[in-house]
Amino acid sequence: MRHDAHYVDELMSRTAHDTPATAPERVDARAVEASPLPSAAPALGLIADRLEALVAHHSAARPQFTSPSLIAQSVEIEFLRVTRLARAAAILQQREPPMRVELSAREIVDSATRAASPVARLAGVEFDITVDDPTFEILAEPAQVLLGIAGTIDAVVDLLLSDPRRQSSLGGRQPSQRISMSLQTVRVRPAIIIDVFCPTLFVGGTHAARFFDNAAEDYRSAPAAGVLLAAAAHLVRGHGGRADVKRHNASGATITYVFPQTP
Repeated sequence: MRHDAHYVDELMSRTAHDTPATAPERVDARAVEASPLPSAAPALGLIADRLEALVAHHSAARPQFTSPSLIAQSVEIEFLRVTRLARAAAILQQREPPMRVELSAREIVDSATRAASPVARLAGVEFDITVDDPTFEILAEPAQVLLGIAGTIDAVVDLLLSDPRRQSSLGGRQPSQRISMSLQTVRVRPAIIIDVFCPTLFVGGTHAARFFDNAAEDYRSAPAAGVLLAAAAHLVRGHGGRADVKRHNASGATITYVFPQTP
């Protein structure tokens, strides 16, 4: 589905209950002193830093000319997912603006493919990605954009695996599950629109209204998904963009992120 400038305007001007991370906040000093967040945020960031260092060391120590076993690949993928989850939890406690550089749609596609394809493949879910203009660029922090996208794929996979209807259909004639991601560019009001579509992802009406709020009742069976989706929306809003979810009448849902070209 091709998005146009009107669609971007609609997303960017929607008055939802959420507030961009860049909006000024009034803070009561007494509330800050009583809140556990000042001590929790550095601790979560430290854990994420250590996990990312372990991943880097493991990658450097891995033999270059031998293929790891399936079990070793599974362990490595789960290790990366835990690392992303830790970083997502840390991101939710931070209010620092992103450090923007020029980032092309091709770079987003390449990094998203490397991060998301192994996760989907391990879960038995097909994954494909398309882009209409690989050379289109935005000003964004690459690590944050990748975390938001890869974390969203992690979250969708978790939601699919925790859905009891998936288990009941494994032995039937149901088509294999898939996740399709597309990057579409708009030049009138310059932005990259990232759609993550899954035809078998069920999102109820109440859940859709608070999809990025990490409500416990919505993510009881997949708690990591709530954290990852909340962090993804937080990162998009930190870039001046918007996060949205659309339920489809037939089946499935589309998660949409809009990254404006400039702040």
